[in-house]
Amino acid sequence: MGFWDFLGRRRNRPSETRPALAALAEDICANLRGLGLFVDARPHGTGFVEIRASTSRRLITTPGGTEASGVALLLAGKYDPPALVFEQINSIQPGLGRRMVAAIMAGLRAHPGVLACVKVNDLSPFQPDGRRWWEHVADGYADLRWRITHDPDEAHWPARSDDFQRKSDRLRLLAREFGHDPESVTLIPVRKSFDYLGQRFESEGEATPEGRVTIYYDPAMSDARLGCCLAHELQHLRYFAVREAYRAEPPDGPLHRRFARFTPELLAAQRGISPYSNEHWDAWKGAGPPRLFSDELADGGSEPINETIAEVAKALYNWGPDVRLDPVWRELQAAINAEYARLASELDAHAPQ
Repeated sequence: MGFWDFLGRRRNRPSETRPALAALAEDICANLRGLGLFVDARPHGTGFVEIRASTSRRLITTPGGTEASGVALLLAGKYDPPALVFEQINSIQPGLGRRMVAAIMAGLRAHPGVLACVKVNDLSPFQPDGRRWWEHVADGYADLRWRITHDPDEAHWPARSDDFQRKSDRLRLLAREFGHDPESVTLIPVRKSFDYLGQRFESEGEATPEGRVTIYYDPAMSDARLGCCLAHELQHLRYFAVREAYRAEPPDGPLHRRFARFTPELLAAQRGISPYSNEHWDAWKGAGPPRLFSDELADGGSEPINETIAEVAKALYNWGPDVRLDPVWRELQAAINAEYARLASELDAHAPQ
């Protein structure tokens, strides 16, 4: 993808939910309304839709509650593999729990191939036969791929809490303050972990070369931590955009001249500016030191330069411009931001009026 396409996303309308996922959500909602339930569906970015259905207008789905029956689920099209995730279910009417599941499964079966599996973290009481409720339910849908866990620490956060909405609003405001389209950033109500550098990490967010940032909701995340995370991820977006422009020009182009002084040897001599960025330097397996704007993951299995620049942005947001930082990394981060701003300005100048 060229840098004009990348930066052009700044001017696009908000990304819509993937059509196949939207159609699945529509059918599931219709089936749940057929049970006489109040239903609401809310997209989160292009790859997630949360659905809540309840006998209460307030969409109560809390397990063990005595006020209302209900179910909350997440259609996670961006999971690997894509999954339907049951977040909460509660029934105070005999048989309604299974009818809600049946309505959802009917929708899923009507759209084969959209989602690959069904996930549920089953903490329900043990039945007389020693099995839990969801294990019995899964027997009735043996044609579907199930992943049932019993982990009290595994959570998919329902996205209707006041805290989630406040953090979502705060994230959009921060995006504007950083000079980015708030529609390019999304807070989603899931937790994500990954294995990297021989360790297990909880992911706070991710940026993609396509120009989007996803932040994973954590009820314990403070506004300061939310801002630091967004600063880090948005710096990745700027790096990606300038990298595309750099690669698109000839070896004697203006970007090559501007960044020529940041040689592999110079950057390797500085290493990282934080424990996290230094982990990437320690993990580097390339034949030589990493090169600015190269495919670091392919060349050496980690991203020392990309991650160090993002950590500079995080430090500047967290501590302000007077924070003590390696001058080489500070200069490089400022140069990338200046070039990103120039490219964006050129795009605006060429845009139809």
